Amino acid sequence: GILIWFPAPAMRRIPLGAARLLGLYASHFRLFPLVYILLAFLLVPGLLLGISAICDASMPAGVAVSVALVAAVAAFEFWWFRLGGCYRFLSEEARRERAVALEAADAELAGDAADSQGGAELPTRAEEAANPTLVSV
Repeated sequence: GILIWFPAPAMRRIPLGAARLLGLYASHFRLFPLVYILLAFLLVPGLLLGISAICDASMPAGVAVSVALVAAVAAFEFWWFRLGGCYRFLSEEARRERAVALEAADAELAGDAADSQGGAELPTRAEEAANPTLVSV
């Protein structure tokens, strides 16, 4: 994993942004970490194992199920990012409030290290919370 995500600075933003987003949801929904673990380590691998078994039994059926799964994931991603589905679970206002509180706590801990970076043009956490497609370091 480190060879994929670490060498290019742009690639580092993906897991860091995902970790911030998971932390944001976990801070609002206490069962979210459990749901995430069950989904990521049980449901998804089980689903892929099932598709593999379907492919062993019948290749056309396996391809059809795979295409249906990819279409379902694409439809969910479209709804989540483009149609604002993410704001149905956590409002834009709640995202901004949490991001502002987190920035204040970070600034207090780091001695306001953001000012010492010389005005870097990275989005703030409040901007990331307002726009879930923005990801920064």
